[in-house]
Amino acid sequence: MKDLSVFADQYKPNFGMDWSPPATEAELAALSHSDLAKYATARKYAEQRADINPVGSGWVLPSWRKAMDAWSKYNIIVILGGQRSGKSMFASRLCVWAAGTIPQAEVRAYHVNEDRSIEDQQRFIWDALPVGIKNLPTKKGIHHSVQYSQKNGFTDNVCILPPHPGARRGGVIKFGNYRQYQQDAQVTEGFKSHVIWCDEELPAKMFETLIYRTIDHHGRLILTFTTLSGWTSLIQDILGKTRTLEKRFSSLVGRELPVIQESLSRPGAGIFYFWTEDNAFIDTGDFLDKIKSRPKDEILARAHGIPTKAISGAFPGFNKDVNVVPHDQMPWIKNPDYAVTRFMAIDPAGSKNWFMLWVAIDADNTWWVYREWPDYDDWALPGSTIEGKAGPAQKGSRKGIKDYVELILNMEEGEIILERLIDPRLGAAEKQSADGATTIISDLDDAGMTVIPAPGVDIENGLQLITNKLAYDDSAKITSINAPKLYVSERCHNIIYALQEYTASGGKNEATKDPVDCLRYIAVSNPDFMDNKEPDRYNRTGVY
Repeated sequence: MKDLSVFADQYKPNFGMDWSPPATEAELAALSHSDLAKYATARKYAEQRADINPVGSGWVLPSWRKAMDAWSKYNIIVILGGQRSGKSMFASRLCVWAAGTIPQAEVRAYHVNEDRSIEDQQRFIWDALPVGIKNLPTKKGIHHSVQYSQKNGFTDNVCILPPHPGARRGGVIKFGNYRQYQQDAQVTEGFKSHVIWCDEELPAKMFETLIYRTIDHHGRLILTFTTLSGWTSLIQDILGKTRTLEKRFSSLVGRELPVIQESLSRPGAGIFYFWTEDNAFIDTGDFLDKIKSRPKDEILARAHGIPTKAISGAFPGFNKDVNVVPHDQMPWIKNPDYAVTRFMAIDPAGSKNWFMLWVAIDADNTWWVYREWPDYDDWALPGSTIEGKAGPAQKGSRKGIKDYVELILNMEEGEIILERLIDPRLGAAEKQSADGATTIISDLDDAGMTVIPAPGVDIENGLQLITNKLAYDDSAKITSINAPKLYVSERCHNIIYALQEYTASGGKNEATKDPVDCLRYIAVSNPDFMDNKEPDRYNRTGVY
């Protein structure tokens, strides 16, 4: 039987005209009379076309174009926008485009409740329709229904566009809301959709359900909201682990912020940050004047769409956009003459993998975390409890002491490691063997690798030492004087995630504990940069 399915990823949104700001007074003054007349005519014509067909001929902001370009790459498109940043206008045009372009398209649109659906979402959809559709002689037929009123929205909460030539049915946009789902979760079961748009933050369980409603049509789930509730369970699901693809400097907070990311904790999700100041369709001056005096977390959320944690972890000073750097920007990679002193830490285990971390310290006492193991998969994953979930990288690989020594030396490729530290409890714990009592420390020594137990300092003390390395005045511009003293290579995704998520409240079961423990072992050992001209005060390890 011939497959008659039409897939959303067979089509790509590429509608509208790239935004061109009106000429300034100085630019207009420089034009000749005839050129000025031509400009006025062309601008008026462009505006008229945009009014007649907002999707096909309307202006498209640069941030919109970037999200459209990612259509084929991500099946979940998350638009975290500042207030009045144009995110809903863009999503409504995507829905109209899909309903009018994909034959027999099934589009769903959800808002928080029925009133908001009518006042916001349905109004945006109506405004995005071409004038020719709005003015159809017959608003309702066998295969179309475009009945709308400002008071009640679309009749029966549905908009059906006239079908494509040869198609049996018209593209459908059906409207629903989160309150319906909270009253009866079955309302999100059973249907198949090419595009689903959820405006404002939806319940996390509803999000999980809607993902499966797009599978049959290779559909796209579009989320648009401003993150005023902080680090919610939905945000944790999507932003728990991310890779930043593009950054941009914000004058409001004085540093670079992400504008495009992709989720590592929710594969297939792309995150796009829409800034309020970029919305060319409104006057944002008053908003920006008011927001710049507000707390930084509020500025990030309301002006840039960037969420901040409602409950801080153990390291609130850690910021991926500041403390994570490209691996090729490690200073000794950029400059082979850049001197660093290298340290390593091991958190051994019995049934699961060991976790290992490498840190280089420079003459300015800045720490550079440049390697970790395991580096091939996630050590920890987001979970429904404070402990999180153990990731696949924790699963044991049956490595023995000699295997670990070989692995370590192969990764280091001849690097000089000044000191290797290990969990003082498990590293020195005795176990019985055929040759008598041994420890992991003695077994490593027998295999040719000298390690020493980290100082047995209180955990809180070690966490504070790490916090001290992250401290700087984040309200001022980062300079050589005002800057954190700890940076992490982008390759070390497990320690990055641990520094974001570790709370120190989950005890030994906290999934992110081991990477933090490794960093803590180094911190409590009071490591220093050692210039070659200085006496070797680390002669206890024998690693030189």
